[in-house]
Amino acid sequence: LDNCTLAPVTLKKATKQEAEQTAMHHLESVGLADFAHAAVAKLSGGQKQRVAIA
Repeated sequence: LDNCTLAPVTLKKATKQEAEQTAMHHLESVGLADFAHAAVAKLSGGQKQRVAIA
């Protein structure tokens, strides 16, 4: 979740809440909503790629 919200919040394109809501929507679309708060080290290579897509 942090990886998906970093850019919009840093660039002030969205509030943290808006960015998290959007990020969760995109994580759900790639099947990773359950891993939103997982450590990056726990994700497989394919899951990391799907986070990048989200």
